[in-house]
Amino acid sequence: MSLRCAVYARFSSDRQSPISIEDQIRKCREYAGRQGWAVLDEHVYADHAVSGTSAARTGLQGLLAAVEQKARTFDAILIDDTSRLTRKLADALNLYERLTFAGIRLVAVSQGVDSESSQAEILFGVHGLIDSVYSRELGLKTHRGMQGCALKALHTGGRVFGYRSLREPDGVKLEIVSDEADTIRRMFELYSKGQSLKRIAYQLNSESVKSPQPQKGRVSRSWCVSSVRHILRNRRYKGEIVWNTKRNREQAGACIGTGRNRNGLSPRHRILGSCQTNSSRLLNEGSR
Repeated sequence: MSLRCAVYARFSSDRQSPISIEDQIRKCREYAGRQGWAVLDEHVYADHAVSGTSAARTGLQGLLAAVEQKARTFDAILIDDTSRLTRKLADALNLYERLTFAGIRLVAVSQGVDSESSQAEILFGVHGLIDSVYSRELGLKTHRGMQGCALKALHTGGRVFGYRSLREPDGVKLEIVSDEADTIRRMFELYSKGQSLKRIAYQLNSESVKSPQPQKGRVSRSWCVSSVRHILRNRRYKGEIVWNTKRNREQAGACIGTGRNRNGLSPRHRILGSCQTNSSRLLNEGSR
């Protein structure tokens, strides 16, 4: 019997090559060809540089939306391996049950796991557990490495207005960008004189002062109240490294569209102390 197949592919980090997606899709197409199945080009879904523990995946949500359609448009979903679908055990089991209930066959081609097998539920559960443990261990190692960088007064990642990143043998350090630093000092001065956040943003925009690069997904590049507030609260400018203040949490069921992400304070957050050098300090001790 010739099955109509959808394909889902994912790679997790922006440091990985997008070619990974192409390789996964190619392996799924080759598997389908050996089985005499047809891969539907309009149902090839992919997520680029997105963690398998995240529910905020456009490709996955599009795939699941197609599964929910009354008129079934495909019979099976092909994935390279179970970790491409999710790295959370609960989501792995939920997705398996959801697809099984919808009558959609799920095949992990590299692992030889097929939902039509009598042992499929056990195999998907075991692989889901392995994927989940791997993700947790990797997260702990990454956390430990970032903590070491912070304790050495090295940069732990992300853009910081007023600095540029310099990669050195012992890690990434921040170098002051003079024109942006002048803007930051001026903002603190205006605020100390009683100017409101809205007034500061208005004044900077009226003078066409360069603003921080907008976050991913935003087009406008201008000063607003939130960007002014963020800079005035950033302790980095006073020479303090504040790290590990927030963590991302997902409610149960987020992967299948019934939950949402929440940001909250990390129970381990603390100020790790002043920088060991004054080279990255923009403000004096008495700055407000």
